[in-house]
Amino acid sequence: MGPDSVGQILSFPSPALSEDVPGYLDGGSGTTGSSADLLDEVDQIFEMRSLGLDHAAERQSQADSERTRLQEEFSAVCGREIRPAMEAFLARLRMNGGGGLLEEREGVQGAGVAPRVRLWMSLAGEIIGRPRRDQHPYLQLDFDIIKKRVIVAEGDVWKGHGTSGRVGTWNAPEITGDMVTRSLLGVLKRAAA
Repeated sequence: MGPDSVGQILSFPSPALSEDVPGYLDGGSGTTGSSADLLDEVDQIFEMRSLGLDHAAERQSQADSERTRLQEEFSAVCGREIRPAMEAFLARLRMNGGGGLLEEREGVQGAGVAPRVRLWMSLAGEIIGRPRRDQHPYLQLDFDIIKKRVIVAEGDVWKGHGTSGRVGTWNAPEITGDMVTRSLLGVLKRAAA
């Protein structure tokens, strides 16, 4: 429908909604049932839909609760094991003429941003400017909420030499300060060689 050349709305006849159209009210079976019986199906359809939505909402709520629990578990491990080990390592670096930067990031659900802890290192004084993977050694721990694992990435690049990238995974509840310190020592040894 649309305006004709004079600006009038064109009106077309609609199909007859009567018993003259075979199968219209009964879904095409050719027999006519009572309207009330047929309308009961509408109720059933919406009842089934409502149940499906309730189940989907419940599953989503359980998944959200599990994600929150896992993020809290990783946050607790960071506070109890990872951060203290990285802070102690950074203090020792500074005592020996090096430096570094400890970065932490909270995860953002729904945005694909994983919780992260990363220690950047410098073998000669503090880091000037923004640290870079192709210039500074680092240990990075990202929590993968889907796989329920901590992704470990290391870089031992110093003065243009070395490598950088993912080296493995850890289970969050099993992380200890010693594991973190040993990884940091490995990075520092390779960077200083």
